[in-house]
Amino acid sequence: MPRVFVAPVSFGLGDLVVSLPAIQALITEGGPVWLVARSPAQRLLAGRITGLAGVVDEAGLECGPGERLIDLRDHPLQRDYWWGSAAFEAEWGPMDINQILQLICRDFGVKADFSRPLPLEATRRPELDGTVLLVHETDGAHKGWPADRWAALAAGLRADGYDVARVTKGEGAPPPDASGVPALVAPTPGLAVDALSSCHAVVGIDTGLTHVAVQQGTPTVAICRRSSVYVRPWPHCAALRGEDCTRECVAAETSYAYNQVVSLRDFRPAPRRCPSGQPCLAGAQPEDALRLLRGLL
Repeated sequence: MPRVFVAPVSFGLGDLVVSLPAIQALITEGGPVWLVARSPAQRLLAGRITGLAGVVDEAGLECGPGERLIDLRDHPLQRDYWWGSAAFEAEWGPMDINQILQLICRDFGVKADFSRPLPLEATRRPELDGTVLLVHETDGAHKGWPADRWAALAAGLRADGYDVARVTKGEGAPPPDASGVPALVAPTPGLAVDALSSCHAVVGIDTGLTHVAVQQGTPTVAICRRSSVYVRPWPHCAALRGEDCTRECVAAETSYAYNQVVSLRDFRPAPRRCPSGQPCLAGAQPEDALRLLRGLL
């Protein structure tokens, strides 16, 4: 049978995770489905997608006769808007990523199910049953929460009787962290999947590993900006949202936006930092995160 190639909405780990319903729906149809990996992290996660026939880097993609490419970036809803921007909200309202991708999948003829997550393959780690994992590392320097708030959240979780650890990437012993929370090293996305599937709950910044936890059905609180579209509205997850961004932040975001670029094979946006010091998250307090998590457990 001819292969079907599926390219996720962008190059981040979380971009692949939120695109999984489309990939999984095509796998269910029975043909050989190949992931078009837009980054090394996506390639490393591909082995955890049940039924996936293979993976190819976007730079090496060549469709043969009769083969099909479904590029989730190649749609007007993606090309014409930067999701979460004022222009997007004015046109579409406060949509979440599931609603956005459901419309895109409909137009591609993909019968994706966004009603519940289908987990990635994972190996259980029973020693993490009573542990709440914190995800505060992110590739986006514009995202973040101060170390003192992570420390206060950890103290509250310990008072509730949980062990607490922070998920960190890389190899070997990580350097001490200002939050004082011990590290759980997950050097590959697959090992992170195992940990995030096995723990009691997760609190994390709006980033790839937090989206993995949600995909695995783990009770998860995501800390994000007010306009973030990436929180999926399932019963086991909640969002601790900040306030509106400053005009400087909006201008920086507009300059950064690359939604009109469809193929990412030769594209990487420049790193960005919040020009205002992230005041949008100033009102998000540890006690709010703890309250939301208690409501999920």
